[in-house]
Amino acid sequence: MVINVRVLEHPLKLYKTQNDYLCQWVEHRNEYLDALLAMEAPPNPRKCSIGDADRTYGCLGCFSQPLFCTQCCQKHHYMLPFHQIKQWMGTFFEDLSLCLAGMVLHLGHCGQPCPLGVPEGMDQHANRVPFPVDDREWCMDKLDDVPPFLCVPQGGNHLTLVDMTGIHLLRVCYCVCPTSQQFHMQLLELGLLSATIDQPKTAFSFFVLNDFIHNNLECGTSARNY
Repeated sequence: MVINVRVLEHPLKLYKTQNDYLCQWVEHRNEYLDALLAMEAPPNPRKCSIGDADRTYGCLGCFSQPLFCTQCCQKHHYMLPFHQIKQWMGTFFEDLSLCLAGMVLHLGHCGQPCPLGVPEGMDQHANRVPFPVDDREWCMDKLDDVPPFLCVPQGGNHLTLVDMTGIHLLRVCYCVCPTSQQFHMQLLELGLLSATIDQPKTAFSFFVLNDFIHNNLECGTSARNY
């Protein structure tokens, strides 16, 4: 019995190499560059993605990086304190913070202000630098090249939040209802571990704490190096 075997001159390629994927991308690189440059400028006309006011702030943490007016930016991020925003300066976007946009982090009432108001005696600690370091070694207020979004807020109580997304300085108002927890416990209930018990000024999110544990176990990274 004779079996005819047909040999393909150009056998079907079942997989692509890294070079094949790069060649595909090269054909579209100009389109990618145009899209990336377009993201550096707001659309025309600039209208808020929620309301009808002029867009001022863009959020790097929200999906598709939408633009907001001041009021909508505060309302949309009242429970998203770790988002990073930027402000349109007329010709470019400048890094900013939710604190400079007027946002206040309210605890104990699902992001809403406590009906009893601001805790008494908290304002006296407002001008204290929240970084737990020696002032002779590092002082944010004495540096001239500190960007505005990293400057310590003046007036009212503020809190330094350390997260995977970075360091965030926010104004905070605690719940002072008769049945409310202590301030450090209010932070803990929201997934924030306070660095101190009395007059919390710095808190760490569970996300950054878990990430440190993983780095410490897998890579032996010390807390100081992390």
